[in-house]
Amino acid sequence: MPRIEIRVFGPHTASPELWASLHACRRATSEELRPGDPVLSDAEFETGWRRPDPLHDSVHWVALAGQDVTGFANAWFRKAGTPDAAGHAPHLFVAGAVRAEARRRGAGTLLLREVLGLMHRLDKTMLTLRTHAEAGHAFLTQVGASAKLTTLSSRAVLTELDWNLLREWEEAAGDCGLAWERHAGRVPREVLLALLPELTALFADVPRGGLEVPPARVEIEGYDEWYETAARTGGAHHLILLRAPDGSVAGVTEAIWDARAPGLVHQAFTAVARPWRGRGLAKAMKGAVLRQVRESHPEAEEMGTVNAETNAAMRGINTRAGFKVHRRFVEYQAGRDALDLWSSAHARSKLFIT
Repeated sequence: MPRIEIRVFGPHTASPELWASLHACRRATSEELRPGDPVLSDAEFETGWRRPDPLHDSVHWVALAGQDVTGFANAWFRKAGTPDAAGHAPHLFVAGAVRAEARRRGAGTLLLREVLGLMHRLDKTMLTLRTHAEAGHAFLTQVGASAKLTTLSSRAVLTELDWNLLREWEEAAGDCGLAWERHAGRVPREVLLALLPELTALFADVPRGGLEVPPARVEIEGYDEWYETAARTGGAHHLILLRAPDGSVAGVTEAIWDARAPGLVHQAFTAVARPWRGRGLAKAMKGAVLRQVRESHPEAEEMGTVNAETNAAMRGINTRAGFKVHRRFVEYQAGRDALDLWSSAHARSKLFIT
């Protein structure tokens, strides 16, 4: 294999040939690491990398062996001047992959060195990554990253669910004196804006393990971006609320359907306000969102959801509903000082291959 070279990838300036090689690499790594999962078309992937993000900046790199992309990395970080920018300032987030045949040849090491250089230029002190692959676990452990949060991705086959049980769960919420509020397809923006403070408070209770994280905030920009994509490609946002007699949110659940992958619906967020826990509301909302998805999207075959491994209550509900664990992800973090030590030791021992 030729010498590996790392190059900054400019989504707006890359040649068609370089784009084509990147697409070949991402399809190969997706087939290996996430077999059976939907893969975005080349055009949709390019649109995503080129589209400005109102809250984050990003930097992309590719690892080249000759003219072939053998790996890639994408780093993103909060823009200066956005809400809570100071709380986000230490953090850099990275995702990427290396083709199987290029591993143990230095591509991952060289990509991480570029990430570390960016951390110094931007004065970032905490790097966050995640993986579900054995090769990823081995690499991140080797560079000194620490496992901070384990999450379980689970899926349910809709035709295999006990719909009578789910209906019983849903109807049990009526005994609590709560009112259902259901939105299918689109949620009026004014409704979302009014909900942001309560959603943010609920999101703050999501288990984060040992992760050092920026301030938790549900932001309208995230919804705006999804709605722009849904308007362009086809999609639906399902939001179901249980409101207390005073109008406050006792519980919430969301699901996303994307026409680019019509067979799989993603449950995005489920939470119950603290005063209302222990009354079966999470089960009621699980039943309600599954029923709404089935009625709205007959082409959907599976529902996916993600929960912290430590969230035994929600995991138990998912198991009883018919969800089965699909993949196990671990989020890792590494401080800049630890990465500097790794980089120096690695350079001295000449373990990396170029």
